[in-house]
Amino acid sequence: MSGTEHDQALPDPAGTVAAASSCPAPRPARPDRRPGRTIDDAARDRIGRGLRLHYAGVLAQPIPDRLRTLLDDLAACSDTEASQ
Repeated sequence: MSGTEHDQALPDPAGTVAAASSCPAPRPARPDRRPGRTIDDAARDRIGRGLRLHYAGVLAQPIPDRLRTLLDDLAACSDTEASQ
């Protein structure tokens, strides 16, 4: 290893790559994503419907007491700050 810019990642015995520096490696360009590209309304509706179906069970679950307490405390703090 010469300590050059080409020595940024080292393979470990498991075959994965471990970063030699704290900076993340740059992401490769994704040619399939163009700036300004939009999806049509029908595709957006299909995605929304699929997500609602996927998460319906989670949304039906009750909120745990500890989370409800934290949300109530946060709302009280927000109300206090807004009235000042």
